[in-house]
Amino acid sequence: MLELAGRDHQHRQPGLQQHLHHRAVRALDAAARGMTLVQYLDSWVDGTLAHQVTLGQIRQTTADFYADVADLMIIPYLGRRRIDELKPAVLREWLATLRRTLNARGRPYSSRSVQIAHGVLRRALNDAVRDELIPRNVALLVKPGRVDNPAPQPLRPEEIRALLTEAQHDRLYPLWLLLVTLGLRRGEALALRWTDVDLDQGTLTVARSLQRIRTGELTPSGRRRGRLAEVPPKTAGSIRRIALPGVLIDALNVHRQQQVVEREAASYWGDDDLVFTSGIGTWLEPQNVYKAWHELCERAGVRRCRPHDLRHTAASILLLQGADMRVVMDVLGHTRMSTTSDLYTHVLHEVRVDAAQRMDTFIRGLDRAPEPE
Repeated sequence: MLELAGRDHQHRQPGLQQHLHHRAVRALDAAARGMTLVQYLDSWVDGTLAHQVTLGQIRQTTADFYADVADLMIIPYLGRRRIDELKPAVLREWLATLRRTLNARGRPYSSRSVQIAHGVLRRALNDAVRDELIPRNVALLVKPGRVDNPAPQPLRPEEIRALLTEAQHDRLYPLWLLLVTLGLRRGEALALRWTDVDLDQGTLTVARSLQRIRTGELTPSGRRRGRLAEVPPKTAGSIRRIALPGVLIDALNVHRQQQVVEREAASYWGDDDLVFTSGIGTWLEPQNVYKAWHELCERAGVRRCRPHDLRHTAASILLLQGADMRVVMDVLGHTRMSTTSDLYTHVLHEVRVDAAQRMDTFIRGLDRAPEPE
């Protein structure tokens, strides 16, 4: 009898588990019933992401970026859908629509932009699953498509020469020279302070970055306004001390003297400690830096590129001049060696060819060397 009762209990148990599972699913459905994706994303940005920022799990700039992506690329297309009714076919149609949609510059969204939009939705729905609002993350069932990351396009020596020659009398010449010799990120360079620079010892410490963060104030179009602020660097590994080449030390010394003259002539000066400033001693507006760079490229007759390409240029120069990969990684502030090696595979090939040629020259030279007496 006991054996039969045990078998009977084993037969009933799966049915009980199935019943409990269905009851839990019904509870989840009830919690999410009627909630549209726009309602959820609004609460996700104001609640979940804000909480993650408070805990230090993500940066405020990251949360702002997620909110912008949701506003521009998710809500206009999927916002009215109920989160418990999202299906793979709906998301595939959304991704296909994004690929045909023109962005603010009048160009179709890139594969990378589509991938980012999918990633933001996937993260948001992951949090919805953890909050027990939906039983599964449907975004995990849909692939955003392949993204081919183009190899960095560092400037060629003749382009660097033309740019630096044209920039000799440019007020931002020390900034351009710093970017091409040290490979700092734009925000790191714009947040640089004189207290970070030791011209006597020839060193510079990267300790912060200038970023635009969102405020609670809205623009007439309904978007949140932004303001410039100093934030910690991109990663813990981005905080670093870098040796300065002599040519940059000379340029910064001259720049410091010129800045003193500017400051004494100005009726107002915002911050005495900033290395690169506007004409009144405040932070340089990043968009104005972009504009100044593109104007310099045009005057120098050099192909239009980004200030960030100077970062790739600095790394390529260091590698081609024989710098160790670990040194390049430290200068750039990468936290993983693989990041550096993956980015500069094309340069590493040239380095290997150069090394092979050096070895060939050495070995062939042995045949010509006189034998010791």
